[in-house]
Amino acid sequence: MSDLSFKKIEQSIKERKKFHLSFLNHVKTYKPFLELEEKAFSDGALTKKTKELMALSISIVTKCEPCMEWHLDQAMQAGAEDEEIYETIDVAIEMGGGQAGAYGRFVLKAMEYFKEKANRV
Repeated sequence: MSDLSFKKIEQSIKERKKFHLSFLNHVKTYKPFLELEEKAFSDGALTKKTKELMALSISIVTKCEPCMEWHLDQAMQAGAEDEEIYETIDVAIEMGGGQAGAYGRFVLKAMEYFKEKANRV
């Protein structure tokens, strides 16, 4: 994977962490959003992994790269296997067409990034 792709993903993660406290302190909707997220992604009839894969597919269709890297990371941490991620991209392409295919490639780059990062630790 190119260094440029890694830098883009790392920049997204860095910015999310950098602005987290500022959002908590100044954006009134942020804390309730985090609480909603916690409830929405907790295990229930569907597992957290399944929900994260659903969110990944939606992120691809809506073309939100920071969302893609976040939900991919969360899905992988929840135990998502490569084939599950590929099938998630399949669903996104069916729902979002060619553009989703292009953004699916970003997900594959991010998957390489998170695998390499896990191997470095």
